[in-house]
Amino acid sequence: MIDVSWMTGGKQGTGIDSAASLFSKVLVKNGYNVYGYREYFSNIKGMHSFFTVRVSDATTNSQSRKVDLAIFPDKESVFGEKNEHGETIHDGHIKDVKSGGMLIVDKNVDASQIKRSDIKVVQIDFDQIINNVAKKMGVKSSEVMIAKNTSIVAISTYLFGVDTEILRAVLGSEFSNKGEAVIKMNTNTLDETLNYLKTLSIPGLAKLTPIKNEEQLLLEGYEASAIGKAIGGCKMQVYYPITPASDESVFLESHPELGIRVIQPESELAVIGMVTGASIAGVRASTSTSGPGFALMTETISYAGMTETPIVVVDHQRGAPATGLPTRTEQADLEFAIHQGHGDFSRIVIAPGDLEEAISITAEAFNYAETFQVPTIVLSEKSISQIYKSVKKSYIDNFKSSYRIKRGKLVDKAGYDGDFKRFSFTEDGISPRLIPGRSDHVMWIAGDEHDEYGHPYEEPMNRIRMMEKRNKKDEIILKSIGIKDKFNLYGYPDKADLLIVSWGSPKGAILDALNDKTAFLQIKLIEPLDPEIENIIRKTKKVVCIEENISGQLRQHIASKTGILIENQILKYNGRIIDKDELKDGLNRVLKGEKRVILNDY
Repeated sequence: MIDVSWMTGGKQGTGIDSAASLFSKVLVKNGYNVYGYREYFSNIKGMHSFFTVRVSDATTNSQSRKVDLAIFPDKESVFGEKNEHGETIHDGHIKDVKSGGMLIVDKNVDASQIKRSDIKVVQIDFDQIINNVAKKMGVKSSEVMIAKNTSIVAISTYLFGVDTEILRAVLGSEFSNKGEAVIKMNTNTLDETLNYLKTLSIPGLAKLTPIKNEEQLLLEGYEASAIGKAIGGCKMQVYYPITPASDESVFLESHPELGIRVIQPESELAVIGMVTGASIAGVRASTSTSGPGFALMTETISYAGMTETPIVVVDHQRGAPATGLPTRTEQADLEFAIHQGHGDFSRIVIAPGDLEEAISITAEAFNYAETFQVPTIVLSEKSISQIYKSVKKSYIDNFKSSYRIKRGKLVDKAGYDGDFKRFSFTEDGISPRLIPGRSDHVMWIAGDEHDEYGHPYEEPMNRIRMMEKRNKKDEIILKSIGIKDKFNLYGYPDKADLLIVSWGSPKGAILDALNDKTAFLQIKLIEPLDPEIENIIRKTKKVVCIEENISGQLRQHIASKTGILIENQILKYNGRIIDKDELKDGLNRVLKGEKRVILNDY
């Protein structure tokens, strides 16, 4: 089995992401499964950024703590750096190379300071390579300095035994819209790097020769969410810029062929107002945001609950509270999403655990919103929306062909004369919905408590009936949504030594850490919570809840719904993603009796 990991890093704004993207695309074209993740600071340029890529001939669900090959063109990536107060900004990546692995640094780095005898350290003269490219093209070296990232990829493919002609083809397609000169600069860099490497004696690494695999696409998480919206029939995306959610809207705007109108108004308040208004008018509309923007939408989400308006909000969670950690990950919005908006009303909160689910769950969110006429919140995370992952094209094609748009009780006519009873009392609590302007009926949509017509009405018995009508939907939602859309169950809880309960992005590391003595309950439909979850938890003597927040919000939610307070926890809240290696260690600590394991060392 092939399972290797790679890392590069450098100052933000120097093209580190491009290097990782190029390397990943080459490997996907070679038939491999890829999982890539980037860490970066919340400034535009200058601070440290790094990218890890895991490559395997089997499924890749998460990243590895240690890498086989690390390439850094700057000394800060190697040794770390401190701020003006002497505080550590980051401590470098020497420790991240696994024993027997290789660390490649620039010739200007003092390699004698790398105190590890168990790894191979190689120095590369990146300046010589760039100067040769510049000379060949008749330009200044500064004009081709950005191509240093192509040199990093060329070194990587060479050492892993990848056909460099595949890289040449990827360079041609990747830069096709930037002109022949840019393509030439990068292909010249490839050639000069290979010429330089032939003058050195560097031992090769694991050979990543082409393997047979079905066609795959290399997607970033926000692209998966956007694809889900397109398949789900979304026609209007309204957003206000915020990290890490903006990427999704920018992607949709750059792909008008998907048929989604993208609008950026003046604020998050305007965003959620436009989404709600569009939905009332019969358009499948949504927004994507993150914590601070999501918080500003609270009042209108409550209005959508009162007016039974189907809206879809994707919250790409990040480190909180307040501005928090804009470019880091966290799962701290769960309780807020469950209770967002003043007053009691039904809503759906669902969470994908990987890119495939980011597609399917986001698409289904529109069906749920319209079928049950409730606000529907998709809880994604930075550690989903900004990962690179290979996704089988057949998965997308099959899901797209099987997906059916379900608009619920949307009608063209009321079947009676006079004003339309938008909030008529029905057995299941869901009223027929009419698109304004499609008939002669007059319709009212009021945020006040109202009668069946939507007229403000404060009579006590009407209030009781309307409250019960709106909150009855939880029961209907749980009856209507299938088990496989509520949760995934891996293994056999009644036979396992340990049952893992989790949600969202930890799924990947958990799947990689599972063995025949553990089982895993991945909860996708978080609100309303299915009663069957209580039965599953009670089948296993030892249960642990894994989350990327400090308070254990899913654990608290399960306790409030079932009375079961899961005894054991594994938590991480330093803004970094859980990797499979630290999780395996955490699970072993739980099995040995530790009740609350914190994974904040990395």
